[in-house]
Amino acid sequence: MNFDTLFVNAAGRTPRAQFIGALITVLAAFAFYYFLVPGRNSQWVQLTLLFPAIVLHARRLHDMGRSAWLLIVPAGLIIATAGLYLYVPGAEAKGMVRLAAIIVSAVFVVWGLIGASQPADDRVGKPAA
Repeated sequence: MNFDTLFVNAAGRTPRAQFIGALITVLAAFAFYYFLVPGRNSQWVQLTLLFPAIVLHARRLHDMGRSAWLLIVPAGLIIATAGLYLYVPGAEAKGMVRLAAIIVSAVFVVWGLIGASQPADDRVGKPAA
């Protein structure tokens, strides 16, 4: 698989072995910007990395026979956290929303790592015969 397949095109399937390698790449890029790059630029790049992460997880969910619409929950929490941190100074709920985003995202990552692939004919959305 190539870059476009793994990180840009949400249609299709990504098996567990390829998911692990691609996930390490996204997490390494995120860690680089989180720990080594200061300021607002780091925050925007981290938010931008959300797109390839969602695409990667959508492809993995398709491979597991699940709908990618499930990703609305962790993506929504991450975007809400980013909105609170970037645009609402002193918001009281920042910590709880951030904790919820981290926990839900971690659950999806673990699910992608341990979930079993489904045969191609058992996919979600398969036309009825």
